[in-house]
Amino acid sequence: MAEFKVGDRVKVLDKPNWPDGGYKIGNWEGTIIQIVEDPAGYVTVNADKTGYDMLFHEKELEKIQSDIHAEQNSDHDGTLGLIDALQQKTKGNSSANVRLDM
Repeated sequence: MAEFKVGDRVKVLDKPNWPDGGYKIGNWEGTIIQIVEDPAGYVTVNADKTGYDMLFHEKELEKIQSDIHAEQNSDHDGTLGLIDALQQKTKGNSSANVRLDM
């Protein structure tokens, strides 16, 4: 199958005829963290809502587009924070904490 790859954003498909109050995890979103080899066609998804790792058949999921603008804003905000901290350091503010963790 290999429709998905690690890092893909997915949504759990709803099951409208599910008994007893409906399919509780329908429309949940998450990130694929593992492609299962045996049995084939299954993936492990880290659910945004709970943080749990959950196993799904690929047929139960649909790929969604991640919000590229949100990712860009997040990266941009981090860069601005670093620049601000470096500027404070160079202006003699020794209490500004600058660390580069990689």
